[in-house]
Amino acid sequence: MTQPEPLRIVDFSTHMSGPLASHLLVEMGADVIKVEHPVQGDGNRGNDPKIAGVSDLHLALNPGTRSIAISTRSPHWPDVVAGITAWADAVIVGARPKDAVRRGLDFHTLLEANPQLVYCVISGYGLAGPWAEYKAHGQNMDALAGRVEVEWNDGQPQTRVGWRSAGVLLAGVFGAMGVLAAIVKRDRGGGPQFVHTSIWNTALWWNWRDVNTWVNNDEPWHEYRSLGSRYAMYATSDHRALLICPLEKVAWERFCDLTDLHQLRARGEWTHSMDFGYDDEFPLIAEAISQRTFDDWNRLLDEAEIPFAPILTLDEAVSSDHAAVNRVLRGTELPGGRVQMAASPVQLSSNPNEAAQPDLSDLPPPPELGADTAEVLAEIGLDKLVGEDLSGGQA
Repeated sequence: MTQPEPLRIVDFSTHMSGPLASHLLVEMGADVIKVEHPVQGDGNRGNDPKIAGVSDLHLALNPGTRSIAISTRSPHWPDVVAGITAWADAVIVGARPKDAVRRGLDFHTLLEANPQLVYCVISGYGLAGPWAEYKAHGQNMDALAGRVEVEWNDGQPQTRVGWRSAGVLLAGVFGAMGVLAAIVKRDRGGGPQFVHTSIWNTALWWNWRDVNTWVNNDEPWHEYRSLGSRYAMYATSDHRALLICPLEKVAWERFCDLTDLHQLRARGEWTHSMDFGYDDEFPLIAEAISQRTFDDWNRLLDEAEIPFAPILTLDEAVSSDHAAVNRVLRGTELPGGRVQMAASPVQLSSNPNEAAQPDLSDLPPPPELGADTAEVLAEIGLDKLVGEDLSGGQA
């Protein structure tokens, strides 16, 4: 079977959101060219921590891409931007509106080079409003979306240990999704497409359950810890945590049989298919679960087909047999040795059996800065610039 031509993506963005969008597209087979600053690249190349001597963000977001290095100050910048945009199915830009215009990366400028372009811009705070021109950094957008969890130590606020930003990652996911939807719409006769998402908006959206209850009922969504005795964590005899979820009638009856809680077997109200339990059941269930080990309960609850989940550490989850079968890690070869990284959770195949066990062959290593400049210039018809200084005095 003839393989279709890959999507052609040009990534003008830096740091995390845009590069994550283009990385997800690489994982799904796209040909991605990164246009990078001739000194620091896309901003991810020098970050700590290092893995086998390479920045973890560069390793995670840039493998399988091609790199062209050119400065916005180069006199050749407009020609290269126009040539590479004409080559592309879609471009990804990460900038405030006024910065995109200043760099010649706004929608209307790029449309002159490619009248059928899909243009995706990922902004910090949106295209309009009093925050639109705020400088965007890391968790700033999450802070303004009500997502940063604060701990107070000696009278000073600190981000909670283990907290991770949602907005910068979700913006990349939504950016990739928007690009794919826009390409389909364009190819069905919709013409050029403008795609936008903001890091702030995606961070706020991540709270959609709380947003919906706040704006309508003036209250947050409920806490998982208060759902009820039949949807709660309990401690095993070896002090591990289990989430027990026998909400449906048949699951509750099996659970009561398994735990010798026969006096509770007929207790429940099943009009809406699930019963979350009663406060006086907590100590009875806790006592029953405390009689066996974590491993024993994992086996017994699984055999009884009772909904449950062992609370695993990240290391346990990644090292599990299930993770190995589903191939959640993807490798690449570096000068310092072979390394592994999280693979895209999307399985794309014409065969469902192949999708169930995806082919996660190694991705090419992330490119050296500007390694593909000559190749890309030739590919977009700018052979005359091969060997020219594109640094704009910044190299």
